[in-house]
This record gives sequence, structure tokens and C-alpha cells, in this order.
Amino acid sequence: MNNTITEEILLNAGFEHLVHETDLMAGYQKEAFGINNYKVFRIWTNDYHPIKLDIDNGWNNRGTLWHLHIDNDSCETIGSADIDTVEQFNKLMEVFDSKFRL
Repeated sequence: MNNTITEEILLNAGFEHLVHETDLMAGYQKEAFGINNYKVFRIWTNDYHPIKLDIDNGWNNRGTLWHLHIDNDSCETIGSADIDTVEQFNKLMEVFDSKFRL
């Protein structure tokens, strides 16, 4: 089953729409890449070792719908991936030993 990640899925899972960060990059994403609906979302997981998840629908290297950036609880990058589906997202959470799922 391949469920495409949507803004609604992210918001229902507890992600926050980062309006300021969205506004900062929206013009660039539109001018440089033709992306008209750029948005950034964030959540901190409720794990023993929480991770910060930032996901946006801007341009990425694979041409997927979403880019996921993963930080540890010290805001140090520990991973990132260009993804499309809930299943891909959930596999990454498993890899990073998080209980959080979409």
C-alpha cells in the first residue's frame, strides 16, 4: 500500500506548519523551481531520545514530493531523505529507532 504524504496527513499527525520559514523560502522556490505551494512542517517526536523532523515540499534531488530532514535532540543533522509515501516515512522512523509514525 503506497499512501502519498499530504499536508492533511502531516497536520493530523501533529506536524506544525512553520509559516515564517515557509514565507522565507516560498518566493525562492517559486522563482527558481516553479513551486507555487511551498510549505515547511515540523514535529519533535516523543521518544526517549526525541528527534526533530522537518519536512517540506520544495525542490529536491530525487524529484519526490517531500524532503525530510532529521535532527537529534541537539539539533544536529542525523539524516535526510527525499520521499513520497507514508510507508517510506515510517521506514525511516524505524531506522532511526523512533516510535513515531504517520
